[in-house]
Amino acid sequence: MKSKLLLFDLAICSVWMLSLLGGRMSWTHPALLLLALAIVLRFIVSHSLYHREKRSWLPLCLFLALTVLMAYGEIYANASTIVHYAFILTGFKYSRVACRIIEVVLGLWLFVFPLVYFLSLLFRKQLERTSLRWRDLFGGILWHDRLARTCSSIQMVMLTAFLTGLSMDARTCQIMCLTAVPVTYWLLCRYNKVRADRLWVLVISMAVFWYAQLFAGAWRVSMLLVSFGFVVYVGTWLYRNTKNNLLAIVSVLYLSMLLPSFSIGYNQYACLNYARKGFYHLASFPGIFYITDDTREMYGLRDRYGLLIEPEYERIRKSDKDRDYIWRCVYVLQKDGYNRYYDVYNNEFILEPDICPDLQHQIRGIIEDYFAENGSKFQDKGQIAVTELSDRKIIVDVRVTMCGNPFLSYANESFLPDDSICVAHGDFYRNDSVKDAYTHKHLLSHALHVPNDSTAQYRIYVRFATGNVISDSTLIQLAEKVATLKELQQ
Repeated sequence: MKSKLLLFDLAICSVWMLSLLGGRMSWTHPALLLLALAIVLRFIVSHSLYHREKRSWLPLCLFLALTVLMAYGEIYANASTIVHYAFILTGFKYSRVACRIIEVVLGLWLFVFPLVYFLSLLFRKQLERTSLRWRDLFGGILWHDRLARTCSSIQMVMLTAFLTGLSMDARTCQIMCLTAVPVTYWLLCRYNKVRADRLWVLVISMAVFWYAQLFAGAWRVSMLLVSFGFVVYVGTWLYRNTKNNLLAIVSVLYLSMLLPSFSIGYNQYACLNYARKGFYHLASFPGIFYITDDTREMYGLRDRYGLLIEPEYERIRKSDKDRDYIWRCVYVLQKDGYNRYYDVYNNEFILEPDICPDLQHQIRGIIEDYFAENGSKFQDKGQIAVTELSDRKIIVDVRVTMCGNPFLSYANESFLPDDSICVAHGDFYRNDSVKDAYTHKHLLSHALHVPNDSTAQYRIYVRFATGNVISDSTLIQLAEKVATLKELQQ
């Protein structure tokens, strides 16, 4: 029971260390160094109390003094971060009351429990002077004591995997994913004095876990189950040699899920329906990377914990608008010929366009269908725009250029010549000498109001510049096809 309590305490302290290293505080900040020293002292206290060493008061007093110093200096202990991210990782609904209760319990365990436990052992006269030396109580116990040395080695592997995952460097993460689990298993076997067989099974398991990132849905679930099954096989072998149920169960869960997740830098069990797009991340944001829908080549974003943006955009690129916003980094999400602006720091959309997404998508299909049915020459262009007459808002603006395949224009500059010419309702404008970089085009524009009376709500503007002459009736048919869409009939 005493050893189980120690391992539980070390697990809590390890999570505390992870919350510290995973924060946004600069690693050279003096407060971070003090907090790291406090956590190391907390580890030393745990191991000395495990031996029931009478001189445990020394690291305990140092730890409590450093705790008081941090409290006086208003240094954030980072303990509440553990609770905050627990809700994110598990997907449970955030509760302020539950969060506060867990924070209090966690704080009592980390800062009050060691003192209470030491005093209880002292008053019951269960403390004694052991073979530990004074330098052990200043930190030497972490590499002189056999249990402490094993726990420290396993924790160092965990911290290395964690920091590697934070970097999100693909090659380094792959190496760590393949090696961290076998090394940890070897350390466990060495401590329990059993032969570390089946290491190759763990390497295969981690290879499956690594490449499962590139698949979605049933394929990824199947690969993760296969990876988990390999670790269970090794765990059963470990149980047969140690007859320790708790060790086998905790080892399987830790080696199959937690440690490899640290190594790759995110929770792979979130967003199972979306595959990772290669091993590339969003520029300047290692913890945010691209995902794709397995049925189409569309992009979205996720972070270490879950989905940020559904994979429904054709392109995601850096925006030059973020220079106008302090502490913001804005990315442009492009789909169906219009842009949305996403603030990565605050996880929110900004500068929302007036575009109607459903209508934009349908009109894009109308233009592409026209070129597919009638053929096109290189650099043939087509544009359809819909404007609300009441406030002059453009709710649709689709601009397609044919270069074998249709390409949508997302730029704000002029798409076709004669933009400044205003075509009245029912009229046409033709220009048969439009020049592009390679040849001449025939330009034809037509405007239509919907509904076609004095109370018109929308203006439909159709323009095409093609190598072949387009008839007036063709543009009339396209405009009327747009006018029949249900979004314009409401």
